[in-house]
Amino acid sequence: MGGFLGADTDQLIGAGETMEQRGVRLEEIGEALSAAIARASWTGPDRDRFCESFEASVLPLIREASVRLGTGARALYRHAAQQDLASSADGSIDSARYAELLEGESWSDIINWAQDAWEKTPFDDPMTIEDLGGRYVDSPEGAGFDPADVDLSAEAIGSQVMRQGTLGDCWFLAGLMAAAQSDPEFLARNITLREDGTWDVTLYEDGEPVTVTVSPDELVRDGARVDNDGSGNFWDDDEIGYMSIYEQAAINHLGPDYESVIADTPQAGLELITGAGANGSDILGGQPSAEDLHRALETGAPITVMTDPIMPFRGDLASAHVYQVQSVDPETEEVVLVNPWGDGAGKPHLVTVPMDFFYGNNIVMTGVGAPPEDWG
Repeated sequence: MGGFLGADTDQLIGAGETMEQRGVRLEEIGEALSAAIARASWTGPDRDRFCESFEASVLPLIREASVRLGTGARALYRHAAQQDLASSADGSIDSARYAELLEGESWSDIINWAQDAWEKTPFDDPMTIEDLGGRYVDSPEGAGFDPADVDLSAEAIGSQVMRQGTLGDCWFLAGLMAAAQSDPEFLARNITLREDGTWDVTLYEDGEPVTVTVSPDELVRDGARVDNDGSGNFWDDDEIGYMSIYEQAAINHLGPDYESVIADTPQAGLELITGAGANGSDILGGQPSAEDLHRALETGAPITVMTDPIMPFRGDLASAHVYQVQSVDPETEEVVLVNPWGDGAGKPHLVTVPMDFFYGNNIVMTGVGAPPEDWG
């Protein structure tokens, strides 16, 4: 097969710059119109109605269109960065080229942005609960759901298998899996069933605890659940578990839009869950060795990694996906990864990757959390 496959990054950037300029210009037009109307020598109820209509209906649409153009421009810049990354022979690009375009976004954000960007664009309408299968309590398997039946014991949290569901929040769910392996009692303490049938979940913002309330009515049918039967994304036998409640808590805290939890860095999930700082490293350098990972796991530190955003060399790894690091053999230098998709999904639940093939075009980002004694 001949010819060029992919995008011309210069053209992507040029189109993005045009969109960004038009967005700024549209915002200026809206402000000029608003000022002109305010200066008009016109009095009476007709003027009042006109001004009210403009401010309530017209101006917000102009501002929204301006924001969407700016968001679209940034999307094109990110796509250009990803194209350059995919075309790079050594897995590196000139990140300085994109630093100004993306206004200080970290390289981690550039890589990890496209969790499901190929399916949704910044011009799509916000995701609704209907897009996620509706409410769990309205589903056949959710009929008669009683919040008190959810097993939130440390034993259950430490033994349950995660099934991610529809949302692209693997960065958060893999962090939960890693924390559940390290200290399930910590997660059990941070979910409390209230007398009114809702739950209080403790998350952390900049290391400070934040209490987030979750209602059973908020849980979506296609959300994270306990993978009971290893059948992939089928819900008949998959019950609500700690991951379901934690996932909705993250949506409520970061949202309110469901898109708020789509894609982030491995370390971001660990910090949101544990409240302790996490070390992040990426393809620009500083990735930990097998011995580093092994020592961290021995202290109980949770570890998650993200795969290549375009296509890992290994076919058993999903792209732009965050996995839990379950174990490391320091002698053979093999790393066992756990996929939050669960057992029976399109990719293996457990993947063993030799350290020789671990980084580069397989693993591009690593998050190493703090040991449990530093959490909370």
